[in-house]
Amino acid sequence: MSGVEAATLFAISTGVQTAGQISSIQAQRAALARENYRIAAESRLAALRALEAENQRRADAEAELGQNLAFQSITGYSDDSMSFLNINNQVKKNRDKDLADIRLMGKVVNQKYGQMIFENRMKEKDLVFGGYASIIAELTSGMATYKYMQGNKQPEINLKYQYNSTGRKNYPYGL
Repeated sequence: MSGVEAATLFAISTGVQTAGQISSIQAQRAALARENYRIAAESRLAALRALEAENQRRADAEAELGQNLAFQSITGYSDDSMSFLNINNQVKKNRDKDLADIRLMGKVVNQKYGQMIFENRMKEKDLVFGGYASIIAELTSGMATYKYMQGNKQPEINLKYQYNSTGRKNYPYGL
């Protein structure tokens, strides 16, 4: 590449590196956005599973209460029998406790996914800030080097040496 100075090549190199850095930042931001979307979808799926588990536990409790009523009808317990009422109360207490546990676990899982999304958002902000700070530093350094190289041009070296009886007389390094 004759005719192009080193300073110009360095400036071009800095521009290409900057473009690459910007592209990298955008790609990483897109990857984090996809990750957040995936986490949000998993969170919704976990909430649905918790709701299904809650509904299943309700159905199981209702079935158990129905079986107790059927058992009571064939055994002849009276409707106000304390043992029969206690059995049904225990079924309801267990159902309510299980439903509370299912809701709690659903909230814990949802909180975990929310924290993952929050961490990804913070990671994205750090990435953008750090990336653009790096780009600014790179551009500043590149511009300073370009100006330095423009102001301190290297002397032209004559590669056509002239010889005399003692050796080369125009050798640039004094030999």
